[in-house]
Order: sequence, then C-alpha cells, then structure tokens
Amino acid sequence: MSNVTACRCCEKKVPILDRKICPECNHVFQGHGWDGIDAHWRSKHEHIMPYEEFWQSLCAEHRQTRGK
Repeated sequence: MSNVTACRCCEKKVPILDRKICPECNHVFQGHGWDGIDAHWRSKHEHIMPYEEFWQSLCAEHRQTRGK
C-alpha cells in the first residue's frame, strides 16, 4: 500500500498560476512550466523529501503545465 500525501503546493497555499513557484523557497520558475524543477528540488530540497515523492504528491492542477 502506498503512502498518499496531500499536494505539497496546496499544503503551502501556492496559487495555481501560469508561473510555477517552488512550495519550499518560493523560487519562480522561468516560462510557464516546471522547467528545471527536478534539478532545483534535488539540489535544494532533497532533504525534505525525494524528488519523485514530491512530484507524485502534486495535484493535477499544480502539476499541469500551461503554455501561452
């Protein structure tokens, strides 16, 4: 049985915007998606939770990449 966690962004009250914001340090990612989130998370927040667990914890709305 897998551990289901709440969306990390929802927990931190990160708004659902075109610009993606790191829920831990408020880093704003360039463009309209999560470009570089894997490297960012692994270098800055891996001690909080593994990247794969973080990514899987995001709800569909926060995970979605909205292009313009």
